Amino acid sequence: MEVSTEEGYFHRYAKKFRRTVTPKEFEQFACLASDEERFAFVNELKWRVVNELPLEQSLDKGKFLDQALQHKVNGDRLQRDEDWSGALKCYNQSYLLLPEESALEKAHLLDNRSRVLLQLGKLDQSLEDADRAIAYGYPAEQLATIWERKARIFQSKKDFKAAVECFDQAVHYLAHRSTLPAKERDERIEELQKLTDTVYYQYKNVQKYLEPPKGTRPFQPHLDGSVLYDSTEAEGRFAKAKTMLRPNQIILKEKPHAATLLQEYSGTHCSDCFERIEVLYCCRSCTDVVFCSGRCERNGCGSYHRYECGYLGTLWKSGATIVSLLALRVVTQKPYAYFNEIRQDFPGLTASVTDRLPDDDYRKVFNLVTHSDKRSAEDYLVWTLMATMLNSVLRMSNYNPEPQEDNFLGYLLLHNLQIINYNAHDVSEVQRKHSNETGISVAVGAALYPMLALFNHSCDPGIVRYFTGTTVHVRTIKNIAPGAIIAENYGPLYTRMSRPERRQQLATNYMFDCNCQACAADWPTCANMVHSVIRFRCTGAGCREAVPYDLHSDCQGVRCSACGHIVDVGERIRMLREASMISRFNEASHLYQVGLFEHALAKYAAIMMILDEVLVPPYRDYHMCQQGMRRCCLDLGSCYVSCPGSEK
Repeated sequence: MEVSTEEGYFHRYAKKFRRTVTPKEFEQFACLASDEERFAFVNELKWRVVNELPLEQSLDKGKFLDQALQHKVNGDRLQRDEDWSGALKCYNQSYLLLPEESALEKAHLLDNRSRVLLQLGKLDQSLEDADRAIAYGYPAEQLATIWERKARIFQSKKDFKAAVECFDQAVHYLAHRSTLPAKERDERIEELQKLTDTVYYQYKNVQKYLEPPKGTRPFQPHLDGSVLYDSTEAEGRFAKAKTMLRPNQIILKEKPHAATLLQEYSGTHCSDCFERIEVLYCCRSCTDVVFCSGRCERNGCGSYHRYECGYLGTLWKSGATIVSLLALRVVTQKPYAYFNEIRQDFPGLTASVTDRLPDDDYRKVFNLVTHSDKRSAEDYLVWTLMATMLNSVLRMSNYNPEPQEDNFLGYLLLHNLQIINYNAHDVSEVQRKHSNETGISVAVGAALYPMLALFNHSCDPGIVRYFTGTTVHVRTIKNIAPGAIIAENYGPLYTRMSRPERRQQLATNYMFDCNCQACAADWPTCANMVHSVIRFRCTGAGCREAVPYDLHSDCQGVRCSACGHIVDVGERIRMLREASMISRFNEASHLYQVGLFEHALAKYAAIMMILDEVLVPPYRDYHMCQQGMRRCCLDLGSCYVSCPGSEK
């Protein structure tokens, strides 16, 4: 993948820069042996055409008071009409567009959104909006209504202690700041005090039975004990099975080291966790990113976004691809002091050290494959130039307040570009227009997963990956014998693409010649499979080779060319018939259609076990069963229906 598209200004800048490089300078660059030297060389020359690089912090960050207030007016109207979902969408858009200095407008908006969220049953989000409305300076004379709402929410959540405290606050503001007529005010205070006494009585009576509140359980990455990482000179590092792996076994669950959204999803998905936005939170200064919760907002704005704010728009205009944006994110999510502290560890890193590190440790990903020895000097020049542009973002955003004399950050960015290009994965969600139609898997961003990155490719993969937000889940979709490589798929499947096409694509994008079983034996695509020939598995002792059999033949026994054993074909066919494969497959398909994905997976896995015992791929039924498992897995992940209320 390239570091930029041809549409953006970086492509034009790179072409003009290349023309300024003399043949002698290019020869000098081509002879450089390290990324540190390459970055320093290009960083010194880039000033020749620096005026062609319009990289600056955007002054127009998308906040417009007039537009925000109009969305609020629309939301208020929809709220009166009890169109809660429509009102929430308008309030979300208003919140996104409100400038930070419009504190009072934000306070009123968040109060209104809190009311709508309460109607939608989103109690925690309603509480958070109420707290934010107070923090933004909601008028004191009206605060009693917010505290009463909070009290009633806590009461419904059976948090009676918090409810009593909020009722007390409501009474306080009614007594001291309310502008209600005295009689009406006193009646409201008396009513709330009675309610407070009732809730306090509930609190005292159930206090001894209440369990202490449970905190949020931290995410625990999971790597199955049957998975072992090994390495060879030819294959590099790869995952293999330590013991027998069966279909439908969850072998990996991992959060990314870093992740970033595609531009087209930056307004609909959370920048931090990639969940679809229901209740919108945002950066106080720009509209380039949105968040799904206060927690994600604090995490994003407190780390990477503080350095990317105001620059994302110009990076998108530059044509910088997801590879470049993710290479930058790897750096901006950590402070400069972190990288400076661990930089001396880079030269001596080994697998025995990095395997013990957590996924968020940069040293965990530093040694992932870069294929730097296979890259042409022309490509390297463009990639290094992109690193200088990304480094300019860090410099202008004051990422490192100290003067940088050794180009360390530029070197990291160039190294990251290469890591990302060959190790990152698209993060996808299943999208469908109607709930009853087949969905398609669509990439919404990209992420770097340290453990998943070590899985090698096969055009006949043994696993499928799917995503919930940014978390990746990996399940097996066939038997994987002890000692065998656990292979995923980098794009081309043997069932859809011919061997020359697959090998060409893999060599271009990943710089290796594929020699997986499907490529070595040149398996046919699904469309070209001969369905009248079945490849039975040899039943001879210790032999698992394929024994081809023509269904038009009357022969009941076929000799294995590998071991000489005669396979009783009639018995094998009877075994398949007695297993009722067609009815089992139809039952699994029905379970999928009605949304029972785990049950369907179990049925498909049982079919796979029988098929694998009797037959050897490639053949259509094996492929169809694996496709059924893939569909189920994808639907267990992030899904989006654009028209949920209607059917085709």
